[in-house]
Amino acid sequence: METKPQASTRPSVGATLLLLVGVVPFMAGLFGLYHVLGVGLPVFGLLFLVYWAAILRQDPKAFLPTVLGALSGIILGWLLVGKPPLPEPAGMIIAFAALVAALFCFMRGQANLLVNNATMLFLTVATVSEMKVADNVVAMAESLLLAASYMGVISVVAHAVTKRFFAKGGAVRG
Repeated sequence: METKPQASTRPSVGATLLLLVGVVPFMAGLFGLYHVLGVGLPVFGLLFLVYWAAILRQDPKAFLPTVLGALSGIILGWLLVGKPPLPEPAGMIIAFAALVAALFCFMRGQANLLVNNATMLFLTVATVSEMKVADNVVAMAESLLLAASYMGVISVVAHAVTKRFFAKGGAVRG
């Protein structure tokens, strides 16, 4: 079965230029918050932005599952590589049981609020040895939550402004 190419959903040149101009203060604000609040590892916040804002196109329905999935990925990474809650071998048994349960749910498409693509993405990054998940699990979670909060607020405001703008008949031409 052949599928028809879908119409382009690219923004106009004018809209793209406006978005580009908005990215600079947006990122400056985010990095300013990281600095003022003393939150490290901004890579986890940036990963959230790339995944939810760019790949998922700020889908409001995907926001909470993305945040919770990312957190569960970080926590699962900590269980596997960082500090299992119990001494060996019980700690590793619990960690591997959690991994098997997460993979089972992921493959079956169950528990989507906690186990989803964001879980696997953040699990992968959190377990990179240079990230030192054992020492940085809290910073990873803080970074994620800061960016998610910031992006969530900005997204809600931007959608409200855009909706209001287009309701009044405005348009950006390219």
